[in-house]
Amino acid sequence: MSESSNNRREKQLKMRKRLLIMWAIFIPVLIVVIIFFIKNKDEVMEDIGLKEAHIYEVDANPEVNKLITDYFTAYAACDQMTLKNLVVDPSQYDDMTIVQKKAEVVTGYNNIKCYTIKGLTEDTLVVYTVANISIANVVSTPLDMNPALYVIKKDGKYLIDNSALSKEVTDYIAAMNQKADIVDLMQMVKDDQEKCIAEDETFRNFYNRLTDNQSSSGNSGTEQQTTQAATEAQ
Repeated sequence: MSESSNNRREKQLKMRKRLLIMWAIFIPVLIVVIIFFIKNKDEVMEDIGLKEAHIYEVDANPEVNKLITDYFTAYAACDQMTLKNLVVDPSQYDDMTIVQKKAEVVTGYNNIKCYTIKGLTEDTLVVYTVANISIANVVSTPLDMNPALYVIKKDGKYLIDNSALSKEVTDYIAAMNQKADIVDLMQMVKDDQEKCIAEDETFRNFYNRLTDNQSSSGNSGTEQQTTQAATEAQ
């Protein structure tokens, strides 16, 4: 074999080694980028302008997140003192009958997510809460979406405004309920519940009882249905 052939072969081998090294570096980096994109797809697409921003923020305010988590934890535990400390009108929890009846049915709230929209004034928020709920004698933990809460900041502390809201506020919340983003959240919850109905007989039986209660009483709210189901279960 001639010297020129040897030189050419050596060059080819060096080139192949360089390519192998480059691929050995590139492939792990590519894998990391792909994993990051999959985990943060919505945020990345929104940042580069490929996805329209939602009208809400998700878990954006740690203080509000804690308020809502503490509220639903206290509700499930029938913790009267905590509930009174988290709302504008503590007197609404002087009588805990409704809370106790509901807590007999809905025994816990997990994976709570807060979808917040700015309220009508500074330091006010409309908060939609989506959580997996634990139901007595039900195996699955379906998603549930509670009616919007109006949260205000009073003396530097966020509180749930459970007082009689003004017509302006109730009209504003009603308008938010019709927004496509909120309708999509409702549909997400409905889809999850329908999946649980199809797969879990215990939830299917519970859901059918709620539907029967709604038909007979005219109630349309989930909380009202659940409270009535608790009353009848006693």
